[in-house]
Amino acid sequence: MIIKPSALNQHLKKGLQPIYFIYGVEDLLILESLDLIRKTALANDFSDKNKYTVSGRFNWNEINSSFKSQSLFGGKQYLEINIPNSRPGKQGSESIINLIDEVHDQAMLVIVAGKMESDIKRAKWFKTLEKKAISVSCDKVYSSHYPRWIQSRLSSKGLEIDRDALDMFVLFTEGNLMVAKQSIDRLIMMEVRETVTMKDVSNCVADGAHFDVFELMDAAMMTKKGRVFRIFRRLKSEGMQPFELMRAVNYVLNQLSNIIIDIDDGQSVKQAMQKARIWSNKQRMTGDFLSSRSKKNIDDLIHQACEVDKTIKGVKKGNSWDEVGNLLLMLSSKQHNTKR
Repeated sequence: MIIKPSALNQHLKKGLQPIYFIYGVEDLLILESLDLIRKTALANDFSDKNKYTVSGRFNWNEINSSFKSQSLFGGKQYLEINIPNSRPGKQGSESIINLIDEVHDQAMLVIVAGKMESDIKRAKWFKTLEKKAISVSCDKVYSSHYPRWIQSRLSSKGLEIDRDALDMFVLFTEGNLMVAKQSIDRLIMMEVRETVTMKDVSNCVADGAHFDVFELMDAAMMTKKGRVFRIFRRLKSEGMQPFELMRAVNYVLNQLSNIIIDIDDGQSVKQAMQKARIWSNKQRMTGDFLSSRSKKNIDDLIHQACEVDKTIKGVKKGNSWDEVGNLLLMLSSKQHNTKR
């Protein structure tokens, strides 16, 4: 039986099973699932604990007889085996299969692994666990599902979130579940009530460097070149990497391009901005910027951003910081809009 991490708590309330198999690519979900199983096991008197991490030339003989010997005065047996690379080897495979057969009503086996490649899924030990264990599959949370994941986590804490605040939260945490969890924990510590706003995200989610990046982009769109390059030099001196700054640049340029396309397709400026999820406090600034730019100019900026990305990745020769600076100069220079 395979269940999602989000369903594990409800499953455990119905009673523990003797074998659990936790695996996947999302470290946070793996850790949280394991912690939940550990706590439930301890609450059910599985206090005779043995934990092993498989690495290098691991001696599987250490655990082969784990369920055959039991303390006379200890609690029920809890055996946890962590296999970070998901490859136990021939001896390990045999040991896991034997342990599965030896689990009794006073014992519990928990296997923890990482990503499952297709060849691993064909292995006998995996198929045996899949058949005999409750499998908790910690699959990747893709970007298309990430906003919903954040909303669900906040909802479990009794919080809702504004759409604009959610967009900002997603952008700042960049799909990193561990960072998102820490940010939500900070929101709780700051005693945010009922609805998370952009101000809350600014205070609890974004760090100073992230905020400076978006101040830089605002300054560029308002053609304040002096301010743009003061922030640019400071970010560079503080250790920010070019690719980190380009995330914000690319995000804004893609928004602008989508707005222009939608306006050309007959939508109003307001409708196009709402569709592109332009934060309400930035709609006037964005509208002023677009009124001074042609579609060709925006396309040129996107093309230049692609060239900068090539330099950052080493595909194209050049100095990454110089290329980012040139792009910011193009972005913050005053233009005269011509007919699209």
